[in-house]
Amino acid sequence: MTTIDSTAALEHLSEDECWELLAGSDVGHLAIRLGEGVDIFPINYLVQDRVIFFSSAPGAKMVQLTAQPQVAIEADGILNRQRWSVVVKGAAERLSTSDEIESSGISRIYTLEPNDKWNYVKVTPSEVTGRRFTSRRQTHS
Repeated sequence: MTTIDSTAALEHLSEDECWELLAGSDVGHLAIRLGEGVDIFPINYLVQDRVIFFSSAPGAKMVQLTAQPQVAIEADGILNRQRWSVVVKGAAERLSTSDEIESSGISRIYTLEPNDKWNYVKVTPSEVTGRRFTSRRQTHS
């Protein structure tokens, strides 16, 4: 049996560290309001000038983003044997001009989903927080 040591270290990341980790990743989770509830969607994203861009197929997600643009994006990973998690809260806005889309670079992003994603969205952050976790695993038989 594997357990996590209770002396696991938790480190709060600076905003610069958060953006560096976000820029080094390209998969995250978008949390949006759905009426009285919340839903989470996996997204491919890119970071440019401390703004997050992603694309989306038409559907309920885009309708809700228009109605309630306040969102959260979470990304996480492992770097140098340490787990990290960064959360960006902000306002989502659909890009509406060809110039905005082209300058963001989002039209060239690779997505895992085969559907056409011709809605391009930017998330302007209002809050960025992150944590890094270091733990020692102990094995007991």
